[in-house]
Amino acid sequence: MAQWVTVGGRTTAAPAHAAAWVDFGYDGTATGSYGCTSFRRTTHVTARTLTLGAPAAQPTTRSRCAAKNRAFEEEIRTIFTERLEITRRVDDLTIDLKNPRGDYLALKLLWPKGLFGRRWQVDHLAVADTTYPLAAGKAVYFVFHGDGTVTGNLGCNDFTGRATFSGDVFTLYRPTPTTHRTCSKDIMRDEQIMLSPKNDPRSTRFSAMTDSWESDHDPTQGLPEFGYGFTALDR
Repeated sequence: MAQWVTVGGRTTAAPAHAAAWVDFGYDGTATGSYGCTSFRRTTHVTARTLTLGAPAAQPTTRSRCAAKNRAFEEEIRTIFTERLEITRRVDDLTIDLKNPRGDYLALKLLWPKGLFGRRWQVDHLAVADTTYPLAAGKAVYFVFHGDGTVTGNLGCNDFTGRATFSGDVFTLYRPTPTTHRTCSKDIMRDEQIMLSPKNDPRSTRFSAMTDSWESDHDPTQGLPEFGYGFTALDR
């Protein structure tokens, strides 16, 4: 996720939910969004450099973007060209990409490390203004798969479902139980909250750390206040 850009000595922070992001694939391509317009480009990455190929043609959605998002996109386009130097690794979550003129783009990890195929414990839910741990503790977990499916356990019963990640938006479709066990009242209550969302699908915005991530409602979209806290069980 793009955090800020510095062009000609002037730094511009990303607008809220600008959704400018890039995913570097193992196949030598980079896909993502400048903020309003999606892109796909070939890449060559070394320990210190990133070389970008010409962008493939992509449909534009700029007309539906806010003016500040369009302006931020133009700043990114100024930098995200040809050969960039990986100049600084602030921490495990952030890198800076610098062009020959000294302009740079700061990228922060968007998806948590090892998102797919890893077991993620739901260690709490957020409903309205209340955050509380689940009665079943570590028994509640999700496993997200690269094909868009999700499996796991809701505290009492196993489940299957669908989930998507697009930019900083996590969308979970209503899970389907694959077992029919009965557990304690508190555990079944928590399970029903996760099985019966008021919105289907349920979309939330998320932010990631290396081994954990938070997904919460987006008040700008008028969504019911609901969120998840995930922590990796197999670090």
